[in-house]
Amino acid sequence: MLTCRDVLHAWQPKNRGRKKKTYMTRKIMNGLFVLLLAGSLQPVAAQNSKATYQNPLPVRLGDPFVLSANGRYYMYGTGGADKGFAAYSSTDVVNWKPEGQVYFHNNKNGWTDPTAAWNGAYWAPEVYERQGKYYLFYSAQWKVNPAKETENFRIGVAVADQPTGPFIDLADRPIFDPGYPIIDANVLFDKSGKVYLYYSRCCYKHPVKSEVADWAKARGWFKEIEESWV
Repeated sequence: MLTCRDVLHAWQPKNRGRKKKTYMTRKIMNGLFVLLLAGSLQPVAAQNSKATYQNPLPVRLGDPFVLSANGRYYMYGTGGADKGFAAYSSTDVVNWKPEGQVYFHNNKNGWTDPTAAWNGAYWAPEVYERQGKYYLFYSAQWKVNPAKETENFRIGVAVADQPTGPFIDLADRPIFDPGYPIIDANVLFDKSGKVYLYYSRCCYKHPVKSEVADWAKARGWFKEIEESWV
């Protein structure tokens, strides 16, 4: 490969004592140097170019959660699906490809009620990979509702072989029933081997009572505040 140094060396006068160069020689040498310099910088510029984003992203999701798996990124969230959950995928976290619906409420172990308030309230999904399986944690309205509560949210988990589903509920019921509505699951896999599930207890019939809650309510910011539990 011809380099700038090669060009300069080729144009060195054979007689070191000669200092005189013609105007045409200087023009040719300078022109070649500029061309080679531009060519050498072009790959660098290409390597340094990065995809850029502009908010909002063209995705129809709330409560987004992003999973990194198999060299790609997968985004899940509230909305964008018919009584279930959809996903998007990306290689650069800038350009997102719709992957369609990945969880359906009427899978063989479905435990939710799509006819309940908020169309079943399929909210805040999060997906975790463990030993080659993908686990989707989410909140939704439980169909077991003898008291006819408006908010009967529980947390469930579904599993799939691929991050794009289809996700099937592990059981025909929520993970557990604390006796009150809960939402917004988040999971921590601790180094000790323990798994921790974080969630929020809804303020439905159970608002938080604290100085902060009273202070916010007095200013008209919030009527009720939810609790967070582990």
